[in-house]
Amino acid sequence: MQKLQDAKSKSEHYDNFDKHYTHEVLGFRMGLDPDTVAKVFACEIEVDRQTLKYCFQAFNLQLETHDYQFINPDINPQENYTKIQNQIDWGEAPDVSLFCGRTEEVATLKHWILAESLTNEPIPCRLITLLGMGGIGKTWLSVKLAQQLQDQFEFVIWRSLLPNPPVNDLLADLIAVLSDGKETEQPKPFNHKISRLIYYLQHHRCLLVLDGADRVLQECAAPEITRRDCIWLQDTAIGEYCELFKRVGEATHQSCLILTSRVKSHEITSLEGKTRPVRVFCLQGLQVTDIQELFKTKGIFRGKPDSWNRLIASYAGNPYALNRVATTIQQLFNGSITEFLKQKVTVFGKIFDGLDQEFEQLSDTAKATIQCMVLNRQPISFSQLRTKMPSSVSSQELLESLELLEARSWIDAKSGMFSLQTMMIEYVKSFILDEKIAKFQPSAFLDQEHQRQVAS
Repeated sequence: MQKLQDAKSKSEHYDNFDKHYTHEVLGFRMGLDPDTVAKVFACEIEVDRQTLKYCFQAFNLQLETHDYQFINPDINPQENYTKIQNQIDWGEAPDVSLFCGRTEEVATLKHWILAESLTNEPIPCRLITLLGMGGIGKTWLSVKLAQQLQDQFEFVIWRSLLPNPPVNDLLADLIAVLSDGKETEQPKPFNHKISRLIYYLQHHRCLLVLDGADRVLQECAAPEITRRDCIWLQDTAIGEYCELFKRVGEATHQSCLILTSRVKSHEITSLEGKTRPVRVFCLQGLQVTDIQELFKTKGIFRGKPDSWNRLIASYAGNPYALNRVATTIQQLFNGSITEFLKQKVTVFGKIFDGLDQEFEQLSDTAKATIQCMVLNRQPISFSQLRTKMPSSVSSQELLESLELLEARSWIDAKSGMFSLQTMMIEYVKSFILDEKIAKFQPSAFLDQEHQRQVAS
C-alpha cells in the first residue's frame, strides 16, 4: 500500500499540480469502478489480484508477488493467474479448429485487453474494433482470441449480428446471461437497458464479442450520410447501436467489448487512440506460410515460391478469397498455381459478388476516387489526388470519400499516401471495362482518355 500511495502522491505532485486525485479520476485511469478504487485505498476489504495489477499499472508499477498476500494460504503465489470461475456462451460462434497464423495479432490484442506489463499499457482496453475488409478473418480471430482469454473473465459471450437483431433484443439477451437469468422481464426504456448492461460490465469482468457490427452500422457509412449526419440517427436502429457502442466505450468498467466490422462507428471515433481504452485494430491478410497451411487442408498444390508470393499478393492475403481460389485451382488446374496465374484472372465468381455489393454502396465521388487511384498505379497523396479529380468535387467531398474508403478497408493510408490493394485494382478494372454492368457510368467523372488508359 505504501508503494502504491507513494506513486500516487508523486503523480499528483508532478502531473496534477499537487491536487489529490478523486476516486472517479483514479477509476478512469485504472479502468476500474470508483467504488472498487475506494476499497483498494481503504485497505480494509479484500480485492483480487487483477484489480491490484490495474492499480499498479496505472502508475507504471510492476505488481510483485511480495506486494500482496493471499487470503487462502494454500493458493500458490507463483501461478501466473488465478483461474476465474466463468460462464461462457458462444452463441453461434464458428468452429475455428483450422485457424492458421495470427500469432502476433492475438498477442497484441491480448496485451491490449489485459494491459500486461510487457507493453507498458496504463489501462486495459474496454472497447476494441477489429476492422477489415470482408473475408479477411475478423470473425475467426475474435473466436480464437475469446477462447484464449476465457479463463481471465467471469463471463464470455459471443454473438453474431448477422440477423441484424433489434438492439433492445440484443440488450435483453446480454442482460439475461449476465444476471444469470434473474433479469428476463425488461419492458424498460432503451437507455435504462444500456445502463443495466454497463452495471454488469462494472461489477463483473466480462468479455463480449459482437461479430458483424458493419451490418448495423452500414447506413451510418452509406454514401449519402456523412460523419456529421451520424448524430441525427438517434431515433433509428442504427443510432441506437451507435449509442450503445459509445456509452460502453465512455463508461468506466473492468470489461471489454470487441466489435468486428468492415466500417468504423463514427460515434466512437473521438474516443479512440493508440494509448486509450478504446482502440481500432486494422486486420491485414495472412502470410504465405499461413495460406500454405490453409491450402494443405484442401489438397495438394504445386507452385514455386514466386508463384505462391504472386498468388497471395494478388488477393492481399485474404483467406476467404484465397480459399475460393484454392478450389478453382484444385478442380480446373490440377493444383497448379503457375497454370492458374497464367490466366491473369484475379476476380471472378463469388469473389465478384461480395465486392459488387460493397462497390454499389459507394458514392459517385468515392468511385471516381478509386478510379483515379487505379489510373495512377502508384500510391498517391491527397494533394496529387486533388489535382486529378474533377473540379466539381470539392476538397471536403474528397476528404470524406477517402475517410469512407479507408473505413471500409478499400484503400490503405500510410505516411500520407493512399493506395488500392491489388485485388481491388483488378476488380475496378474489370468493373469499368465490363459493358454489361450499366449501373456505373465512369464518364460522369473521368474523361474518355482516362478510360482508354484503364483499357491499355
